[in-house]
Amino acid sequence: MSNIVDQVIILFLLLVVGFYARKRGFIDERVNRGLSDLLLNVTMPLLVLVSFLRPFEKAMLGRAGEMLALSILMNILLLLLGKAMFFKAPQHRQAPWRFITAFSNCGFMGIPLLASLFPDVGVFFGAVFQLPFWVFMFSSGITLFTGKTRFKDMWKAVMNPILMATLAGIVLYLCSVPFPRPVTQTMTMVGNMTTPLSMMIIGAMLAEVKAKEVFSGVSIYMISAVRLLLAPALTFLVCRLFHADPVITRILVVIEALPSAATVAVFSQIYGGDNAYTSRCVFLSTALSLLTLPLVVRLLDCF
Repeated sequence: MSNIVDQVIILFLLLVVGFYARKRGFIDERVNRGLSDLLLNVTMPLLVLVSFLRPFEKAMLGRAGEMLALSILMNILLLLLGKAMFFKAPQHRQAPWRFITAFSNCGFMGIPLLASLFPDVGVFFGAVFQLPFWVFMFSSGITLFTGKTRFKDMWKAVMNPILMATLAGIVLYLCSVPFPRPVTQTMTMVGNMTTPLSMMIIGAMLAEVKAKEVFSGVSIYMISAVRLLLAPALTFLVCRLFHADPVITRILVVIEALPSAATVAVFSQIYGGDNAYTSRCVFLSTALSLLTLPLVVRLLDCF
């Protein structure tokens, strides 16, 4: 597992590069938005798709089914955990706190991280995890803010580029569709841009926030601790209870040890929440994850 710690350090250094580039003005808000669109619509879907271009194995399919079942279970349990913990919280804080408890940044940050930490199967199982994740986020997640689920929000989950790439990848995997080598290598090269690109984007985002504003207030530390420590701890216990595959356990715990999904700030803005507060929560949980992720990885090494 020392290699995994090394990979976390590499990811942190990539983040520092993005931070430096933003501070020097090489990356501005417009460029960062364009890079984010490139990441979410081109490089990450290709990285996911390429992860499914492997010979069909019945055992691998069974492990994918195990990951799918655990993903559904953990999404439900974390939604229930948020409800149980925060039902007496102030009304304007319930929705963001419950959302942050349930939904990690498993796409934008998770897929690149899994590609680095588990190069053989990380993206494959991470993509399988996201199949129910996106559905829960665009149904139960939005319901937290609005009190109702709308069909068009569910459709957004289906039309997500990463989910579309996952579904296409599953079909290709089951059918063992061969691709010409130049096509595969091109997709691989573009997909491999995802990890450095995503970390540099996050670093540039962190450079835009005033530290004094972000690090004030007890509640954002509390919800960050729930997301970064309590959620992975619960995930680990559930995996051990069901005797999950060791590799799937590690991947799932890392996914749930990730910071808050940035979507909470977007939903908060759209549905009339406190966008400034949720943005601070996203920032702080992302910053603190640089400390907690190596800790979680080290603890996993003890079991």
